[in-house]
Amino acid sequence: MNLDDEYPEELAGARTVAPGLWRPTDIEDLEPTAWEALRHTGNAAVTAGPGAGKTEFLAQRAAYLLQTGVCRAPGRILAISYKRDSAINLARRVAARVPDHAHRFVSLTFDAFTKGLVDRFAQALPSPWRFDHAGYDIQFWYERAVRDFLTEIARNGPAGMERKLYSINAGRFLADTVGIWKLPLNPEEVPASAEEYAAWSWWQEQYLGSRVPTVDFTMLNRIADLLVRSNPRIARALRATYPFVFVDEFQDTTSAQITFLQTVFGHPGVDTTAVGDSKQRIMRFAGALEDAMGRYEKDFSAKRFHLTWNFRSSAELVSAQHHVASKLDPAITQGVSKAKSETGHVPLEIWTYPNEARQSEHIAEWIATDISSSGRSTSDFALVARQKVADIEPTLAIALSRRGISLRNDDTTYGKLRLTELLKNDVIQLLIGVLQLAAEKFGLASTWVETQALLNRINGNEHSVREERTSADHLSAFTSDLRQWLRTNPVSTTDPVSVIQRATLIVEAKQLKAFVRSQHAGDDLALLLEALTERLRAVMKAERSWSQIFSDVAAQDAATLMTIHRSKGLEYHTVIMLGLDDQQWWSYKKDSQEATSTFFVGLSRAAHRVIFTATTPGHRTGGIRALYELLDSAGVKETHWN
Repeated sequence: MNLDDEYPEELAGARTVAPGLWRPTDIEDLEPTAWEALRHTGNAAVTAGPGAGKTEFLAQRAAYLLQTGVCRAPGRILAISYKRDSAINLARRVAARVPDHAHRFVSLTFDAFTKGLVDRFAQALPSPWRFDHAGYDIQFWYERAVRDFLTEIARNGPAGMERKLYSINAGRFLADTVGIWKLPLNPEEVPASAEEYAAWSWWQEQYLGSRVPTVDFTMLNRIADLLVRSNPRIARALRATYPFVFVDEFQDTTSAQITFLQTVFGHPGVDTTAVGDSKQRIMRFAGALEDAMGRYEKDFSAKRFHLTWNFRSSAELVSAQHHVASKLDPAITQGVSKAKSETGHVPLEIWTYPNEARQSEHIAEWIATDISSSGRSTSDFALVARQKVADIEPTLAIALSRRGISLRNDDTTYGKLRLTELLKNDVIQLLIGVLQLAAEKFGLASTWVETQALLNRINGNEHSVREERTSADHLSAFTSDLRQWLRTNPVSTTDPVSVIQRATLIVEAKQLKAFVRSQHAGDDLALLLEALTERLRAVMKAERSWSQIFSDVAAQDAATLMTIHRSKGLEYHTVIMLGLDDQQWWSYKKDSQEATSTFFVGLSRAAHRVIFTATTPGHRTGGIRALYELLDSAGVKETHWN
């Protein structure tokens, strides 16, 4: 039984190299500890700070395992990430480094993997848990609804449980109570403990007692766990299909997720590699464990490796990051900067303003001047905030637009996808590339190369010179025909639906759907096209030329605006952290540890400069004065702009 029989067999011509002769691809070298972790046999816990190249390490380990034959065909590597764009990014890196083996690397989010198992093998669930053809609904419950449920069962539950049921934390109930309960084969027996009774009652109300079961992703995880526990054949097939498993951002693992990993892959014959950084644990509100990496080391008998090189940030920024990191972990070792240094600017500053309008104007003018004097790209600048970026966007976008600079809000949702997730999808990149080539006949050499490469990947033409030539001819003819269609259909009167429909004709619908499924189990072509259409509709309101419209859709040359949570895993030359005040950081008093971790994530996105801003009076004496004290002790100066 092969869980991935829709993937092609091992490609002819994919050769192996002796482990001792293997060298990294596309990078000069790895640090000594990374070499040890890469070659390690068994379970490995790899801890690394920001800029240490955690994603690159996983890509190189995948290349090593596949190219040396340590991961023997037809075995595959399963990589699990917590964000869709992280999963896509890792898959792209592996495909670029080992194209002959890329089909044996499966990169998914945790939710996509567990949901895919449930959807595929639902009929193998024990009969009391099996749902019918109506399937299930996915819902996300607010804390108030959970609190009402707990109050109800406390009032009407078994005698003696009332006090304990009332004491259950509604905000953590799904993660810490429902998420750790192993579903029994037979759910009829009432549990004896208050916590298990609460979890059992939740399942009775939301799942077992409903015509159409209602679940969230924590519940889907528990169903997938039951599925594997109750079906040894599926368990054996998973372990045979994926003898190597990577888990990225492990510090954000929940109880349900680590239990599921133990159930499925905590067995001899499967090597797991967990990568993370406890200082960047910013998902506690979503159920992240207090010490996920320590739990993993214990449960999986994993060997710890710690990476210290920092390939992203300058020495000055690494020093400042260590200053903040020491507050989160006093025993932390300072990283070693391997980034190229720059001169001519201050690495860390605090800028304060009388109001947001003045802030927007000054930042826009400063970015424009810096780009003009340095030759840097607009995309080298990121503007991040703790929350409420939509409130910041209007005045900032107008100020930047006056200076010919575009602003891209990566947290904007189109259809059911955030912009950052949409634009990183390979199918979306193909369609945007096709539209740009159709709108602009000359001067897009790099777009042509990238679009043709994507077209070859989707059509499976990457290893045939003849088929690649045919594909190039097809792309040329197709964009030429589309160019004529665009000329006769002006922006002002054309429905964006028809534009996207025309572009998708570049590939047969069946082929396009199959590629989407193969890239990410949680993706759906219709969902992607709906999101792209809505993005195009929003941009077309400006009524510019088709060339400018498609360029704006891609937003490749734009400053990025996003929340700090969304910036995790990304890097920029300059980061401007907007709103270092109590309004943005109101949650600091509630959980200073997580807030400091969030602050650390924002600080560590930058390669060379970080600028903190504030527009509210008393920003230094409010609830986040401890953050200002950290910056002061690191020698960061403040400038007030009137």
